[in-house]
Amino acid sequence: MSSQEMEQIIQEYGDDVYRFCFHLTRSREEADDLYQDTFVKAIQIGHRLDRGGNIRSFLMGISVNLWKNRRKKDKRRRELVPEVSYESAEWVITAQNDPLGNILEQEVGRDVMTAVKQLPDKQRVVVLLHYTQDYSTGEIAGILHIPRGTVLSRLAKARQNIRSYLEGRGYEI
Repeated sequence: MSSQEMEQIIQEYGDDVYRFCFHLTRSREEADDLYQDTFVKAIQIGHRLDRGGNIRSFLMGISVNLWKNRRKKDKRRRELVPEVSYESAEWVITAQNDPLGNILEQEVGRDVMTAVKQLPDKQRVVVLLHYTQDYSTGEIAGILHIPRGTVLSRLAKARQNIRSYLEGRGYEI
């Protein structure tokens, strides 16, 4: 893959990939690292990229796989050395937020995102791909290499968990 091709891919898909990395990691620093590693890996395995295929799905798949590998490594490290401090996670609901928008709408959005970040990883990844990246369930199945039925069941369970969380916060759903 030439540097010009990669620059074009970064221009076209970089924002989506970064937003997705941020939602996965819940941290700007980790999102920066994952974003960079995603494109480094894309360059390394770019020869396997089908130019007629879905480049965005290819990049999201790389991000998910790198993130999963990091989580496994971090888990092993935590088992050996417990963490001493935790950084608070910053959340971006969407890049198109209107800072002067409706306060109630923003609060609901924050509550929904809080519910999403509390989901088990398998559910959270599917929700983020579906709702923040607009992937179909079939596309998500391809990215994660799981059956479409599994994607559908994870989405249903995630919706149920989000609904329960919001009802517990006093929302009528």
